[in-house]
Amino acid sequence: MTTMIDWEHDKYVVGLLGSLIVMLAMIFLDTIVGQIVFSYMTLLLIALYVLLGTTSSAQRHSSRPFSVMTGGFIGIAGLGFSLLWYFHLQNPGYIDPVYWFGFPRATAVVIYLIWMPPALFLMFAYPYLFSNYLWDEEQATEFRQAQQTETTTADGGRDE
Repeated sequence: MTTMIDWEHDKYVVGLLGSLIVMLAMIFLDTIVGQIVFSYMTLLLIALYVLLGTTSSAQRHSSRPFSVMTGGFIGIAGLGFSLLWYFHLQNPGYIDPVYWFGFPRATAVVIYLIWMPPALFLMFAYPYLFSNYLWDEEQATEFRQAQQTETTTADGGRDE
C-alpha cells in the first residue's frame, strides 16, 4: 500500500513540530534570549496553525489571502511583542511603572496591541474570506450526503 504525502499539509505539521521543539529548548535555555525567542515562536506557532487549517481552501483557490492574513497577524502581534521586550529591558524590575490609558505600560501593550488588533484583524478577515475561499458548496453537499447516509445507517438501515 502506497502512502501519498501531502506536502502542502505536511510542511505546516513539520513547522509546528519544529517550533514546538525550539520552544522546549528555549525553556531549558532559561535566559532572556530564550524567553524572547520563545515569545516569537509562539507567534509562529499560531500562524502555522492558521495556515494548516486553511490548506484545503488554499489548494482549491489560492494561499495568498491566507498568507496575507497570517502575515498581518504576525506583523501586528510581533510589533506588540517587540514593544513589550523593549519596555521590559528598560525597566526589568517594574519600579515606578509608566501608565498608558489607565494600565501599566506593558499591560496596555498586551491589551491594546497584542490582544485587540490581531483579534479584530482576524475577526474582520474571516467573513471576507469565508464566502470567497472557505465555503465550498460542493464540499457542503458531500457532507450533507454523508450525514444523511450516516443517519439512515444509525436508524437501522444496512449500509453494505
